[in-house]
Amino acid sequence: MDRRTALLAGLATLVAGPVLSQGNSSGGSNASGGRLWFDPTQLPSFTGVVERYLLTPEGKTDRLMFREGPQVLFPEHIADDIMQAVSPGQSIVVYGIRARRAPAITLLAWAKDGDSAARFVDRPAWTFPEYRAADEMLQVSGTIRAPLYTPQGDVIGAVLDEGVVIRVPAGVGQALGDKLAVGRSIAASGHGATVQNRGKALDAERIGESPDKLGPLPAPAERPQ
Repeated sequence: MDRRTALLAGLATLVAGPVLSQGNSSGGSNASGGRLWFDPTQLPSFTGVVERYLLTPEGKTDRLMFREGPQVLFPEHIADDIMQAVSPGQSIVVYGIRARRAPAITLLAWAKDGDSAARFVDRPAWTFPEYRAADEMLQVSGTIRAPLYTPQGDVIGAVLDEGVVIRVPAGVGQALGDKLAVGRSIAASGHGATVQNRGKALDAERIGESPDKLGPLPAPAERPQ
């Protein structure tokens, strides 16, 4: 286990650890009875309008995009609660941690507005999701609206103008470099999922600038030691 992995594992253990028997001196409210040992509403808050919810290649949901730009990452098991409470075009208050080098926010608590009680997340999305997908073979193309980020701010793919998600393995995003920059044309094919009225997402197996220029994924870039 390298130093970075160990730090993430330690942080995840702290966040998911048992609640300490202490009063809440900050006045925060744990509306969901979560297992967090601290009050996430003491963390920075981010308020924005939900532009859209983004799919995973399994057809699930693990993030939203603010109309203002940032991506908010959360575990799949709370997606239904958030989507039922806050529709695209509505605002949401998010408490969490923003990546140092990218507009990616790991959600630890959320509320419909500043007057609503916060709902805590007991298993936050700290790590890069396993590279797996549904069985549908897809081919997509379009203009990159935003890079797709891990909680730490690493690029792992792209979000296209129509909300289509192209995901690549960890390290491949770094190897692709500015080919995943905003405004670039991109095409990809691979297995994924389509959800009616929601869009589609795939794990790229071939990628290129256009559908007629698809090629194999580059080898992952080596992470500096």
